[in-house]
Amino acid sequence: MHLDKALLVSLLGFTASSTARIIATDEVPLLGPSFLSNFDPSNSTAISHAKSEFPGLIDKLFSSGALNRTDLAFHVDVFSAATNKSIYSHSHVGENSKKSVTSGEFNDKTISRLGSVTKLFTVYAIIARAGIEVFSHPVTKYLPELAGNPANDPLESIRWEDITVGALASQQAGSGGVADFLTDYVDPERPLQYSAEDLLRFFRDKKKPVVSPFRNAVYSDGGFAILGQVLARLSGKTYSEAVQEVIFDPLGLESMSTKVPTGRDFNAIDRRTIDKNTSWGGDIEVVASTGSYYSNAADLRAAGLAILNSELLSPATTSQWMKPTSGTGSLVELVGAPWEISRLEIPVTPGSNRTRISDLYTKAGGNVDYTAIFALSPDHGIGYSILVAGFTATPARWPLRDVVGETFISAAEHAAAENAKRNLAGTFVDQTSPDTNLTLSVDRGRPGLGLKSFWVNGTSARDHAHWRLYPTGLNSFSKSLSSLYKAKGNLRVAHRMVQPQTPMKPRAAVEGGKGGLFDNSFVWMNLDFAGPSDEFIFNLVDGRLVSIEYPTTGSVLKRV
Repeated sequence: MHLDKALLVSLLGFTASSTARIIATDEVPLLGPSFLSNFDPSNSTAISHAKSEFPGLIDKLFSSGALNRTDLAFHVDVFSAATNKSIYSHSHVGENSKKSVTSGEFNDKTISRLGSVTKLFTVYAIIARAGIEVFSHPVTKYLPELAGNPANDPLESIRWEDITVGALASQQAGSGGVADFLTDYVDPERPLQYSAEDLLRFFRDKKKPVVSPFRNAVYSDGGFAILGQVLARLSGKTYSEAVQEVIFDPLGLESMSTKVPTGRDFNAIDRRTIDKNTSWGGDIEVVASTGSYYSNAADLRAAGLAILNSELLSPATTSQWMKPTSGTGSLVELVGAPWEISRLEIPVTPGSNRTRISDLYTKAGGNVDYTAIFALSPDHGIGYSILVAGFTATPARWPLRDVVGETFISAAEHAAAENAKRNLAGTFVDQTSPDTNLTLSVDRGRPGLGLKSFWVNGTSARDHAHWRLYPTGLNSFSKSLSSLYKAKGNLRVAHRMVQPQTPMKPRAAVEGGKGGLFDNSFVWMNLDFAGPSDEFIFNLVDGRLVSIEYPTTGSVLKRV
């Protein structure tokens, strides 16, 4: 981390005394949101506080030297699926970068380079074109030219018959980088003369494997160059034509492209006037699928909302895609296809030192002079993009990623707790049988809704100490993920009641607890174990919980 302790305390909302011990909450809740995301977070106290604090946090990064004030130009955009628009933006243009900003202002329409954020859209296009089942297919089904390497010497060549499309997408093919191909084959003076055949021949005949297939994730520009040719074969077009047809046009991404923008008066960060070695305009079609894109924040926002709202993919496919496929040597960094997943420990309520796990799906990228970060938080229905330009753009993306994520993801969690306290908590009674009632609470330092009391026909239905309710993602509005963030209208959403192990065991030492190597929690195993007696259906009107159905008894409990 690039942030000092005092700054981290400010970001995460801990009190001074609570920083001495930050530990995972004892409940070991279900992975996923603690509270519903069906509300507009933009006017919450937590998000408003994050907005007011953010410029000062950037100034601290300038003052500490983590960011170069005079060199860098960057734009931050935070957006919400509940509003389908930006909820915060912040720009900076250093004195030494002003000449490169063609419009004079770095805003959400300013085009920059994305680098390896490109990889995300390559996979998105393949899934949109062929379905996620393509991940299980051997790559030689689409690129038979790769076949034929002997199996008797796995150290010298890649046996492509063993490599699936999914292995390439999740960077588990052992296919390595692409720099040796560019060095051996590509003439910078005539880059377009080299073909897909050159690329495939090199990776079949000359490329040595880095690791064995599916052993572990190893970052692979070469694998994504191959995936570009898979998309081309699936579409019967060039890679650039295919992504235009499958992604850019359907989503209205007018400024996203695989080639340098042309024409007069376009709004961009063009560093050719500053740096003769810049990557601006250095486009090679045969490797376009691994790191060539240009885009602005407005198009990244539109793409992020399309993913969160399942516009091109089915909700089930989106959920399957946004899952880890491999671990790393870190407990908190996972790999998807090609998501770089940060497993965050965030405070469950403002000021608490108890944390829960929330997965942030990101993709970072960089070309010479340009870097970018793209991030989505399905738990909260928010995302953000960061576009950076400058000589120091490469190291700058990491402190920017950290400060944006730690500020706004924590704020979104606390905004959800605020909303739950205001619109979900309360007492609900079956008017036909008043001795059937329950009370929901939001409790400091605890995830999910508390079942403070629950009476069925005058009999207490639970131990009042530990049970919690969590949303399951099931709803009546539609199958689209957009319903998870729908703030207006009538909506039925399912929750499940979770009973922790009692007495609760201390969390593992690695998580800040007093336990040993293992967590002794089996919450995820117990849902519906004895049938649907743990199910509750929430009826929301414009985001406010008005009644609760308990299907086991057929009761409908209304807010009082």
